[in-house]
Amino acid sequence: MSPQENWNLLELVEKSLAGALSESERTELNALLRENAGARRLFAEAMHQHATLCLDERLTRELAQPGPSVVAKPSPTIQRLSSWYPTAAAAAVVAMGLVAWKLLEQPSSPTVHSGPAAIATVVKARGCKWAGSTLPTAEGSRVTPGTLELVEGIATVKFDSGAEVVMEAPATLDLVDAMACRLVKGTLVADVPPSAIGFTVDTPDAKVVDYGTRFGVSAGEDGKYLVQVLEGLVEVNPKATNEPQKLRAGEKVDTGVRASQLRPQQPGQEPPRWQPQTILDAGGGWKVLSTAYGRGKDAYIQSSPKSKNFGDDAFFRVKHSSLAPELNRKGYVAFDLSKFSGAQVEDVELVLSIEPSDLGFATLVPDSTFAVYGVTDESSDDWDEHEITWKEAPAHHPEQVDRHLPDTSRAVLLGKFQVDQGVSRGSRTIRGQAILDFVKQDTNGMVTFIICRETDETTRDGLVHAFSTKENGSNMPPLLRVKAK
Repeated sequence: MSPQENWNLLELVEKSLAGALSESERTELNALLRENAGARRLFAEAMHQHATLCLDERLTRELAQPGPSVVAKPSPTIQRLSSWYPTAAAAAVVAMGLVAWKLLEQPSSPTVHSGPAAIATVVKARGCKWAGSTLPTAEGSRVTPGTLELVEGIATVKFDSGAEVVMEAPATLDLVDAMACRLVKGTLVADVPPSAIGFTVDTPDAKVVDYGTRFGVSAGEDGKYLVQVLEGLVEVNPKATNEPQKLRAGEKVDTGVRASQLRPQQPGQEPPRWQPQTILDAGGGWKVLSTAYGRGKDAYIQSSPKSKNFGDDAFFRVKHSSLAPELNRKGYVAFDLSKFSGAQVEDVELVLSIEPSDLGFATLVPDSTFAVYGVTDESSDDWDEHEITWKEAPAHHPEQVDRHLPDTSRAVLLGKFQVDQGVSRGSRTIRGQAILDFVKQDTNGMVTFIICRETDETTRDGLVHAFSTKENGSNMPPLLRVKAK
C-alpha cells in the first residue's frame, strides 16, 4: 500500500473507533480488510496501539467522579491524578500519531508476519464466479499457496516468477509456489517468460515442465489429460510410465480428456429430459416452439476434408478460423411454422442457449460477435439434419472465400449478438424488424437460420463455441418465440 492509501485507512479506523463511519465508508473499510493483507496488518497494528494507549477504564471513571462533599479540600493524590489525566491523554494522541507516521513513512521496514508469503497476484478476473476457493479472488489480490476454484469466466494469475496462467472455467487450480501449480481439473493456458523457465504444471496423472513457452493443459478428474504446445518447448512426464516426452509448437498429447468432457456419464445420473413436441403458450399472445417440434431440426457443418455429418450431436459448433481453414464451422437450425399458416405475426424472437465447449482454448479467442442469417432460398428448407455436410448445405458453397459465412445471395442478415471471452453459460436472443420480416415472408411453413461467428481466433487452437440442440439432455434447445393473432 502507498503512504496515501495507508493514511486513508487510518482515517477510516479513527472514524470507526469514534462510531462515525458512514455506510459507504464502512463498506470501503470492510472491502479493504477482506481483500488486502497489507491493510489488515496496518489495521491490527493501529488497533493494538489504541488498546495499549487507552487509560484503564476503572481509573478513568474514578478520575471523572467528584471528590466526597465532606472534604473541604481536594486530597493531594486526587489533585495530582487530575492534573495528570489531560497530559496522559495528549501523550496518547501524540504517540498514536508517531506510530502512524512510522507505519506510513517506513513502508519498506521489515515486519514479522505469520503464515505463508504471497507467491502470485490475481491480475485479471473477467465475468468470474468462484466456489470453494481458499484464496482472495478480486483483481489485484496477492495470493499465498492455496486453491482457486473457478465456476464461470476467465481469470489470469501471475506468479512472482513471471509465469502467467489463465484459468478457463470450470477449473480448479492449486497454487504451490512461484514456480509450480497443480491443475486439479479444467483448462488453463500458461505463458512462461525466460525468467520462469522450469515452471511446472502438475495434473493428477502427469507433470508438465516448461522451457520458456506458451502451452495449454486440460485435466479431467478421471486422470485423463491434454497438453497442447502453442509456442516453444515443454516436457510431459506421465506419472504411470515416468517416460518424459518433449513437445514443440503444434504438437500435443491427448489421453482422452476431450472425450470424457464431451458427454460425461455419472453413476446414477438422471436420463435425458423429454423435449416438448408441441407449441407452448407463453401468454400475452406469445407461442414457443423448439427444433424438436414437427419438422424442426438442428445441426452444424465443418470445413474438414472428411465432410462429416453432425446431426446427432448434443450441440452445434460455431467457429471462424483464418489460421486453420479446415476448422470453420456454421450452425443450422430450422423451425416448423405450419401451425402459424394464415396467422398475423406481430413479433419474433430466436433464442439460443450457450453450451460449455470441449474444444479449443478460450484464451485464444477475444469477445466474439455472432451473426444470424435467414435462408431466403425456400427450396433449401428441406435439408436433412442427418445428411447435411460441408459439401451440401443451404446457402453454402464449399469453396467460397468467406468459409465461415453463408452465401449472401441466398441468405439475409437478421441480427448479431456477442459472447464475451470465457462465457460458457447463458442464452442469446435475436429480435427486431429484420427477423420479423423474414418470418412473415415465409410461404412454405419452414424457416432456416444459419449461425456464424465473425470473430477470428488470435492463435490456432482457439475455442469452438457451442450451442445446445434438441438432442441435448441438460440444456434448452433452440427456441423460436412467435407473437401472433
